[in-house]
Amino acid sequence: MNEPKYVFDTNIFINLKNKYPSDIKVFADLWEKIETLFENGFIISSDEVIEDIIKGHDELECWVKIRKKSFFPSDESIQTIVREILKIVGILVTRAKKPNESDPFIIALAKQRNCTVVTEENTGTEINPGIPYICNYYNVKCIKLIDFLRENNF
Repeated sequence: MNEPKYVFDTNIFINLKNKYPSDIKVFADLWEKIETLFENGFIISSDEVIEDIIKGHDELECWVKIRKKSFFPSDESIQTIVREILKIVGILVTRAKKPNESDPFIIALAKQRNCTVVTEENTGTEINPGIPYICNYYNVKCIKLIDFLRENNF
């Protein structure tokens, strides 16, 4: 297993499913490479992302459950970082109509493992912070999917 380098946000999985369906040959190759990177431990995510995804009750639920070993539980050190994040920016979890409870856990996992967060969220503001805004605050690198694809020569 490789040292993890990237932590995927929930929206990456959902966007991959919706915009790059694996039943189209060129996208099947993309999914295959991402699956390999997951299996090798190069890409990881948080258990809380699985919880977000299973709410959709679709094929993505099966995909993440098969790869559960790449989704890390929130141990005590992760929870400590999450509590720190929520003290500073508690609105991160509650700002949306459908709150994404995994956001602080994704950031905390990336901070703990010295990884880059991959998300499609916009930066946001101090009043309405997005994942990139919080990552910047905690000196965690944060990129979009297209940048991840470029960095990894897809």
